[in-house]
Amino acid sequence: MRISELIDELEETETYKKFKDKNPSTFFSAGFFILDLESKTEKIQLDFFLPKQNRACPNQSKSQISEGRVCPNQSKSQISEGRIASFEYPFKEPKIYDEEIKPMQPQTTEIKIDIDDLESTCKKIIKENNSLIIFTKIIAILKDNQWNLTCMDDMLGIVRIKLNAITGELIDFNKGSLMDMMKVEKK
Repeated sequence: MRISELIDELEETETYKKFKDKNPSTFFSAGFFILDLESKTEKIQLDFFLPKQNRACPNQSKSQISEGRVCPNQSKSQISEGRIASFEYPFKEPKIYDEEIKPMQPQTTEIKIDIDDLESTCKKIIKENNSLIIFTKIIAILKDNQWNLTCMDDMLGIVRIKLNAITGELIDFNKGSLMDMMKVEKK
C-alpha cells in the first residue's frame, strides 16, 4: 500500500468531495499508521490541515491549494494556526478536532520510503545498528516529510527510528523499553 494510493482512494469518496467543497484550502499534512505484523492488521489515519483563514479567501487557484497556500498572496510560511480533520480507513466522515494547533505544512506523497517499505526498512536499520529486537508492531507517523517510527516487541522493547521519507536517509536511531518511555517519578 502506498500513501498516494490511499489519498487517491479517499479523494474518490463522496464524503471527501463534500469535505473539500466546504474546505477548499485544506491539504494533506500527516499520516498515522499502526501496523500489527503478527495479526497482519493495520490502522490508517490521514490528517488534513484546515487553516484558520480557510473561509476568508475562496478565490485561490488549484496550484495555490496544492502548495498549501490559503490566500493568493500568502506564502507557505504565512499559514496560520488551524485545526485537523482526520479520515480513518475505511474512509467515512472525518473527525474534525476543535483545538487549534500550530500551522502545518503540506505532506508530499512523492516519497522513497512508503508504507509497503516500513517493515523491511526497519528490519534493515535495526540489524545495521546491532539491535536484537524482533518487533511485532510498528507505529508510524509521516509528517514534515519525515517518518517517526516506533517498533515494539512483545517484551516491551522498543526502537525509535527517524527517516527522511523522501531520501530514505536515517536521521536518528535509539533503542530502549516502553518502561523507559513511561518513567514514573515518585513523590
